[in-house]
Amino acid sequence: MMKVALASLLTGVLLFHAEAQTADTIYYNGKIVTMREAHPVAEAVAIRGNRFLKVGTNAEVLQTAGSHTKRVDLRGRTMLPGLIDSHTHPISAALSEREDPLPAMNSITDIQAYIRRRAARLPPDRVILIPKVFAPRLKEHRYPTRYELDAAAPERFVMADNGYASVVNSHLLAKLGITRDTLQPPDGKIVKDSKGEPTGLILGAQQLLGQFRRDEPATQAEQVQALKSMQKAYNRVGITSTIDRGQVADGFRAYQELQRKGELTVRSYVTYRISGQGTPQQVRAEIERIPFVTGWGDEWLRAGSLKIVMDGGILIGTAYLREPYGANTGVYGYNDPHYRGILAVPRENVSEVARVANELGWQMTAHVTGGGSLDVLLDAYEAADRERPIRDRRFTVTHGNFPNQQAVTRAKKLGVVFDCQPAWHHLDAPVLERVLGSERMSHFLPLRSLFDAGVIVAGGSDHMIRFDPRQAINPYHPFFGMWMAITRRTVDGTVISPEQRIERMEALRMWTLAGAYLSFEEKIKGSIETDKLADLILITKDFLSCPEDEIKDIEVLLTVVDGRVVYQNEAAGLKH
Repeated sequence: MMKVALASLLTGVLLFHAEAQTADTIYYNGKIVTMREAHPVAEAVAIRGNRFLKVGTNAEVLQTAGSHTKRVDLRGRTMLPGLIDSHTHPISAALSEREDPLPAMNSITDIQAYIRRRAARLPPDRVILIPKVFAPRLKEHRYPTRYELDAAAPERFVMADNGYASVVNSHLLAKLGITRDTLQPPDGKIVKDSKGEPTGLILGAQQLLGQFRRDEPATQAEQVQALKSMQKAYNRVGITSTIDRGQVADGFRAYQELQRKGELTVRSYVTYRISGQGTPQQVRAEIERIPFVTGWGDEWLRAGSLKIVMDGGILIGTAYLREPYGANTGVYGYNDPHYRGILAVPRENVSEVARVANELGWQMTAHVTGGGSLDVLLDAYEAADRERPIRDRRFTVTHGNFPNQQAVTRAKKLGVVFDCQPAWHHLDAPVLERVLGSERMSHFLPLRSLFDAGVIVAGGSDHMIRFDPRQAINPYHPFFGMWMAITRRTVDGTVISPEQRIERMEALRMWTLAGAYLSFEEKIKGSIETDKLADLILITKDFLSCPEDEIKDIEVLLTVVDGRVVYQNEAAGLKH
C-alpha cells in the first residue's frame, strides 16, 4: 500500500513539475532581439503566466508546449523587449485634447486657424488658450503679435502660451488693463514696440497671467480616464513601461484608481514633484511629509524619484546657462546680452533636497535644461555623496541638455544617470545653433560622449501635449526617437555634431535596459530573458538590418504586457 502511495505521490509531483514548465503562449520562427550580450538574437520565446519561461531556438522553446499552449508563428518578423519611455506626462497630455483634437501648429497661420475653430465652439466669455507655443518651432521663428491674434478672433479673449512667454490679443490686454503706461510687473516683462505700445508678448508675470494659463480643472474621474486612454496610445507604439516625470497627490490617486480597477496597461514609475522653495528647513519638512519613498509599490505602479524644477527651458530662453545667451535672442522675444536664464531653486535648497533624499531613501532628480543648472545640481549631488555615497541611489539628471566634458566626468564618478530627449536636438538644434553658436552646441545632447564615458542614458520624450505620436509636443514614438539619436538629423535635414551619433543597438538600449535601470528594475524587465516579466513587441521591420532611414517608420504589430496582449494591429496576420 505504501509503495502505491509513494508512486502516486511521485506521479503527482512529476505531473505538477511538467505542468509548471508548460508554456501558455509560444512565439516562434522569429528574429527575437533579446538585449542579452551572450545571446542577442533568438528564434522563439515561451511565456507562462506573466514571465518568460524559455528563450532560444524553435526546437528548444517548442519543447515547452502542451496541449493548451497557444503557438504563434512570427514568420520571420522581428520581436523586441517592451519599450520604456523614461519621461512622459500622460495625464496632462491626454487632457490637452479632452474637448477637441489639437492640430499640429507649425506656423502663425496654423495658430490663427485653430483660434477660429475654437471661437466657433466656445462660449464668448471663455479664454481661447493655445498651449505650448514655442517660437523656435514656428516657421516664422518668432511669436505671433497681438494683432495677428486679433485677426483670427478680434472680439474674443485669446492667449498663446508656453508657461513662461504668452502672447495675448488686444481684447485680453484691455481686460487686464495693460496699456503703454502700465508699469513692468515685478516677476516678468511686458514687451513694447518702438512706439511704446504693448506687442502682446508678456514674459513671466505669473501673478498677472496665472489665472489664464490654467484650463478648466479636470475631475478625478477625468484624470483616470485620461491616463487610461493615453496608456492605450502608448501601447500602440510599443511602450510597455514609462516614467511619469511629475505628479503630486491627485495624479498618484489617478494611478492608484486605475490600478485598483485592474486597467493599467503600462507599468508606471511615478515621479513626485516638490517645489523646493522656502528655507532649507521648509524644504526638509516638505519632503518629510510625503508618506512613502522611492520603490514603494509593485511591478505595475511604483513611487519613483523626488523632483524639483531648477530652471526654465531652452525653447523659451530661460534655461540657466554657464554664460549669457548673447545677442541673438530675438526668437525668444527679448534682447539682453547679459541674461543667463533663471535658476528657479536656490542653491542651498538644491543641496538640501539632495541631502534629505539621500538620507531618507529617495532617488532624486531635477529638471535642468541649461549647463549652469546642471553644474549646480552636480555640486549638490557631490555634497550629498560626501555625507553618504549616492551611487546606489541612482540620482538622475532630467534633460541635462548641455553636459560638457567636466560634467560628464563628474556624473560618471557619482553614478549619476541621465534621462534625455533626442527630439529636442532633432526639432530645435538648427534654431538654437543660431542663438548659441556652434561651440556651445557641440555640448548639446552629446550622447556619444555620455556612452563612451560609461554614463547610463535612458531615452524619453517629455511627451506633454496631444495624442499623435509623431506630431505631439513632444513626439513620443520610440522608433522616431531612436532614429533621431542614431542619425542626429534635424528637422531641416542638416546633421549637427555628427560625432555624437550612436549605434542602433545603443539607441535600443536607451529605450529598454537603460530605462529599466533608471527605475531599479533591470533585473525584471528591459530584456527578453527567462523569469523576467513578459513584456514584448512585434514590429514591421527588422530593426537590426533595415536601412537607417527606415527606423523612424517602424510600426508596432503586437504589444504584450505581463504576458497579455494589450494591442494588436489587424495587419499583423498572426497565425496560431
